[in-house]
Amino acid sequence: MSKELLYCAADRMPRPALAATRALAILDFLAAHPADEFTLSDLATELDINVASVHAVLGVLTDEGYLVRHPRLRTYSLGPSVVALGSGALERHPAVDHARDEARRLSEELELGVAVTALAGDDIVFLARVGEHSARELAVHVGQRIPLVPPIGAVFVAWLDPEPWLARAADRAAMEAVLDDVRARGWAVALETDAHRARRGSIDDPITDLDPSEYVGPLTAERTYDVVMIAAPVFDRRGDSLVSITLLGLEPGLTADQVAAYGERVRDAGLVATRRSGGRAPTA
Repeated sequence: MSKELLYCAADRMPRPALAATRALAILDFLAAHPADEFTLSDLATELDINVASVHAVLGVLTDEGYLVRHPRLRTYSLGPSVVALGSGALERHPAVDHARDEARRLSEELELGVAVTALAGDDIVFLARVGEHSARELAVHVGQRIPLVPPIGAVFVAWLDPEPWLARAADRAAMEAVLDDVRARGWAVALETDAHRARRGSIDDPITDLDPSEYVGPLTAERTYDVVMIAAPVFDRRGDSLVSITLLGLEPGLTADQVAAYGERVRDAGLVATRRSGGRAPTA
């Protein structure tokens, strides 16, 4: 094979390995349901994978301790090897632990639900959620993923390279304005919609239908706001925003001053987590 062909082959994106993809799907699903156990057929149905493929992957994961199989019920759940992975990840990403601490404090202080999210490839993944579930909030569960598609994820993208995200925007100018507002305030706020109201309390319906009109620019004293979430970043040592703290379940009809007060409180919690984890907030 010529050098030119070798270089061309090396530059190609690798094809997804089906076994690896299926293993990750199983682990993600079980992480989203940590208190439950599932049979082979349950997992095949939930993940839409044929039984033979699931059986082969489950065997490897169980042998390596990433899953545990109940000998009598023949059900599967997360195993101790996952704990070792998690511990290693927390050492590598201390911002997550400190964000969870601040989320608990924030939830107790404000008596609201608070989530910790992080970037995971082209998705946002929910890492933790604290506080009582409110009938007002759009419920989420740990392990749930949301596609990083504009306007979702502005709280991360505002301090990263925004170009790949902006390239997927239906209205680029509107999304650039959203990012400017998020940077200026230090927090992002999205408004509730009729679709959100219809899905309150559902943890199985992913949040995928926010649009630019629902993200708030400058706050106006003459109006009130029905807020679905307020989020602020936690920065790492390089000043990147890979983790966020998100406030959920706020009362409808908030004034501009009330929204700003909540936003500043979440922003301050993110800055505390940034400082305690050795991160640094980027300069303006």
